[in-house]
Formats: sequence, C-alpha cells, structure tokens
Amino acid sequence: MDCLFEILCWNVRGLNDPAKRDAVRVFVASLRVSIICLQETRLNVIDDFLVMQCLGPSFDGYVYLPAIETRGGILLAWNKSLVNIERVSFDSHTVTGEVVPRDNNRWWLTTVYGPQTHEEKIDFLWELAERRSLCPGLWCLLGDFNMILYAEEKNNDRLDRFIMSRFRQFVLEHEVKDLYLQGRRFTWSNEREVPTLSRIDRAMVSVDWDLMHPDAILQALSSSVSDHAPIHHSLSAAFRPKRRFKFESFWLNLEGFDEALREAWVCDPGIVDPFRRLDALFRNAAEYFQAWGERKLGNIKLKIAMANTLILRFDVAQESRRLSQAEAWLRKVLKLVVLGLASLQRTIAR
Repeated sequence: MDCLFEILCWNVRGLNDPAKRDAVRVFVASLRVSIICLQETRLNVIDDFLVMQCLGPSFDGYVYLPAIETRGGILLAWNKSLVNIERVSFDSHTVTGEVVPRDNNRWWLTTVYGPQTHEEKIDFLWELAERRSLCPGLWCLLGDFNMILYAEEKNNDRLDRFIMSRFRQFVLEHEVKDLYLQGRRFTWSNEREVPTLSRIDRAMVSVDWDLMHPDAILQALSSSVSDHAPIHHSLSAAFRPKRRFKFESFWLNLEGFDEALREAWVCDPGIVDPFRRLDALFRNAAEYFQAWGERKLGNIKLKIAMANTLILRFDVAQESRRLSQAEAWLRKVLKLVVLGLASLQRTIAR
C-alpha cells in the first residue's frame, strides 16, 4: 500500500506569467504530493528551470506534452525519492505512464486535457479506449476532460447530450469508476457575474485499482489562481490516530514475560527527578511491551484471514477432486487455528 501517496491534478490556465508560476509553487508547497499533473500549461517547451520555478526542487522527474501555439499542454512531474514513472507515452490529449511506488505495486496513470469541439471529443474518447487497450491492469485517469457525465454536473441546461452519452458509454465499456468528489459539486467556472459552473475535472479508476486503494479520497481544493479547482487525490486518506498503549492481562501468562519486564523497566540513570524517572520508566516499558506483544502473537486478524483464504482454496478444490491426505490434514488444522485465534481475539477485546 502506498504510504501518504498523494496526487495533485490542476488545470492552471497557463504558466507563461512568472507571477502565476510563483503562485503555483506556493500552492504546491502547501501540500504533500508525490505526483503533479498540470493541464493547459500553454508552453511549447518545459525545462528543469521552469519545473523548479513552478513546483520546487522536490519534483526532479517530469515529462510534458507541448502546447499547440498557446493552446493546451500537459506537465506530469513526480518526486523521485517517493515514486517513479516509467514507460511514458503521449497521445493527442493525454500523457500516460506506469507509476512505480516504493512498494512496487505498479499501476497506470493517464493525465488528460480534453478537447473543446464536438468532433474532437468523439475522437478523444476513441483515443482513450485505444490507450486503455495498450495499458492493461490497474489504471487511474484524471484531469480536465472538458465534458460531463450527467446533467446535474452543470448548473444550466445547455448540454451536449450526445457527448454525455458517449462519455457514459466509455465508462461502462471500460469498467472504470468515477470517484466521488468530496466537498464540491463543480470544478470549473467561467468567472462571470452569473457564472456557468460544471464538473469537467475528475478522476476515474479501474475496479482493481479501486480495490488496491480502498482508502483513496478525491477532493476539490480552492481554485486559487485558475478558473479550475485543483483536484487533490489521496491514495491513503484513512485517518489512523496513533494507537494508545494497552497492557494486556494475558501477557502475564506468556512465556518470557518476567524476563521481558526486567528488560523493559529501565531508564536513563542520569534522570534523578523521581517524577521524571517514573515517567521515563512507564514510557520505555510501554514501547517495549507494544513491540514484544506483537512479536509474541503477531497480527491476529491477518493470521485469521490467511487461514481462511487457505481453507477456501481447499473447499473449492474438494468440489472437483478428492483432497490428498496432507491437504485434508492441513485443512483440519487450519480450522482449529481459526477457532483458537478467534477465541484469543475475543479475549483481548474483552
């Protein structure tokens, strides 16, 4: 699982202005992201100096799709100390690469800047379908699609229902999930007094990608210096507060407890204040016994899940053939293991 893995996706509406570059860099610095996908850069050439100006020194890996004159352009950048992107390919409106996190659970990322005209949008959806056929497996695509899926994603009734239908057809045919957007209904405004609002920026993922990242969350942030809201995609967003130490009474009955207690109940001899000394003793003992208890018992839930997975394999196998003597014995032992671990888990919960 990716640790604190976050992606920023943003249509910045041009990076030609030095003031805009500074604003983007400040915004990026306020987040902890590993990958940045910027659309509509309006730049024909991007070099190391410009990436440094816009994103800071951490993003030492990047590729880009040049703008056509002053239209379009995509910049995909990443922090090499956290992740790498390999096997990069370019299409008319997308940049795709294979993301290689530190845990090596690889997946495909496609960043999108969709076209404006009706005819180009039809070609663009064909282009996406072709790219998907060349990149099987876990897939995440995100960016400014310049189209919507449903009527409620726009605040007026000026809709291209044919394109909406084709977009939904693409989603169904390729079995991608449109991620729920937290906190906002729309991601783009035409910035007029009576604005047109729509959700044209989004992230979609394949089913297997979604299963690998069950804690992922998608948020729309402040549009800041653009008319598009940045999309902040966190792949491990579940809130996990630091677990408080709890002394388990059954530890008293485990082999080696007395020796562990002697090793745990120590502190720096230089601490002479009795209250600080007692505080240090308790802190050291808590840290020691937390690790000692995990070494003794391991992760009970994980062990139960592993045992049940093997039992299921044997259950399925015996529907089509007779289990060998060793398989039947192991299946029986695993059932006893599950019973014992479940009982222990209940004891701990009490």
